[in-house]
Amino acid sequence: MSDLVALIVLFAILTIVGGAGRYGENKLKSLSVAWVVFLLVTFPTLSTEWARMTSELVDDDEDPHYGLPDIWEGKQVVCFNFPGENAPGGYDGGRHHIDSDGTKFLTDSNWNGSGACVGGFSGFEIGIELLDEAVVVSGGDFAYNSTQFSFGLQIDSIGGVEPCDAAPCPEDFSSGAYWGLYHNGQMALVGISDLPLEDDSVITWTIETW
Repeated sequence: MSDLVALIVLFAILTIVGGAGRYGENKLKSLSVAWVVFLLVTFPTLSTEWARMTSELVDDDEDPHYGLPDIWEGKQVVCFNFPGENAPGGYDGGRHHIDSDGTKFLTDSNWNGSGACVGGFSGFEIGIELLDEAVVVSGGDFAYNSTQFSFGLQIDSIGGVEPCDAAPCPEDFSSGAYWGLYHNGQMALVGISDLPLEDDSVITWTIETW
């Protein structure tokens, strides 16, 4: 939305400058040239902003993109689900959406939980690469800590939230919690560093218990 405001301001400036000191037909020609240049230069941004403003949530519960903005159909997405009381600052009260350029849009306040999805990506082949890009795009809001084991990478915390912050983890290990990894709605059979992606993969992190 901030990009759209900036474009409106730019349009107003071009209109003022283009018409300054000119009268009649010359003024109209100058304004016409300024408007055409504005539209040619800003069309991609205007198109993207309009798509975000008019996007709707996918309502097919058999689609891995269920509940996500429809402009992300066919794109790669990373979602971070948190218990409401443990969500990082600014990400409670529903599920927030962040586009691949870092723009936040379309918060789903009816979502049963809290967190965010970062999407609109393409071309990533391995899960860890997509996860790292989502962290960068979010401005580090979902930075993670991890431990490398012989069997792969274990995610210890995301956005400063450890699984045991949300669920009891007694010292006798009779119960516990962990960051579970899902790929297209199914529990991943391999870790994030070995997870092969599809063109429309949706990776979801959520705290699970045992």
